[in-house]
Amino acid sequence: MAYKESDPFYHTKAWKRLRQDALDRDKHMCQECMRRFEMGLIRKPRRAQMVHHLIPRTERPDLEMHLDNLQSLCWACHNEMHPEKGGRPLDKEKKPAHSMRVMKV
Repeated sequence: MAYKESDPFYHTKAWKRLRQDALDRDKHMCQECMRRFEMGLIRKPRRAQMVHHLIPRTERPDLEMHLDNLQSLCWACHNEMHPEKGGRPLDKEKKPAHSMRVMKV
């Protein structure tokens, strides 16, 4: 299997500093999980490991270094937003994590 080379942009000091600023602003919590938590869809939000561009760099390279264009996410939520990178597409009708299945006996 061939691996995609990482983008040199993500290895710059400026990006690493901005990435840390985004994580600090979001208190190192996944913002998508926090949104789902506040809606009562999940019981516990996850910690963020990724910083995601809300408007992709390919569409608006002028916004790639703007803090307002960044969102802290956990791996699972980031993968949902990027199905092309092996994640699942974001399911808008996702069932709550605390739902129950009832079986008749």
